[in-house]
Amino acid sequence: MILIFDLFETLVEDLVIDFNLGLFPLWEKHYQDKCSFEEIRAYGEELFVHMQELHKQGKEFPFVKDELPLYAEKFGGDVVGMSVEEEADFLITCNKIRAYEGLSDMLETFRNAGVPMYVLSNSGFTAGALRILLDTVDIGEYFGKIWSSADFGKVKPSPEFFAMAIRYVLEQNPKQSKDEILFVGDTYRTDIAGAHMAGLKTAWINRKEEPDINGYATYQISNVTEIREIIQLV
Repeated sequence: MILIFDLFETLVEDLVIDFNLGLFPLWEKHYQDKCSFEEIRAYGEELFVHMQELHKQGKEFPFVKDELPLYAEKFGGDVVGMSVEEEADFLITCNKIRAYEGLSDMLETFRNAGVPMYVLSNSGFTAGALRILLDTVDIGEYFGKIWSSADFGKVKPSPEFFAMAIRYVLEQNPKQSKDEILFVGDTYRTDIAGAHMAGLKTAWINRKEEPDINGYATYQISNVTEIREIIQLV
């Protein structure tokens, strides 16, 4: 069995999501002599709407590559650059997370059993930043590869995004087949429908007990740690 996980609300629970928590120190350092915080905050909300429109088209809006230059274009000054560590600091400031209870023990068990594990995430932040984020809750080490839509340019349920990950996984695990890949996620449209259309088995974390209207979920669970039982069945 090979496991590919979604990230947010699958591996980690978002306790706080507030983009302005990261935007404020950016404004203090680079823009407070050019605009008020209210002005940059309002522009950030405009860009959030723009991001949502791009997502509807299947495209990502990478924070460092595409969004940051727009602040300089709007308010003046040099384009702000960020190392992956600085990008991760911004992300960590905006997103207060915790790993789900029992997750690290489950991942340790799977690693000891030789189960390959990966992460495929929709995020405006790069895979390097996402790994640092996961390291803050001590689970980054368990994943052989993390993919972010910020690097790929397209978001789940994009078949190309899934195909890229599947191709890599099978190259790294030549003795296993596509039928042995299980995708685990919490969002039906992006995670479960996308993985199903890519030809993968799926485990839907269906906390609200919603109906599987298309029959795309191979398994339905209420918590990520229930993957233990699925692994024992196959």
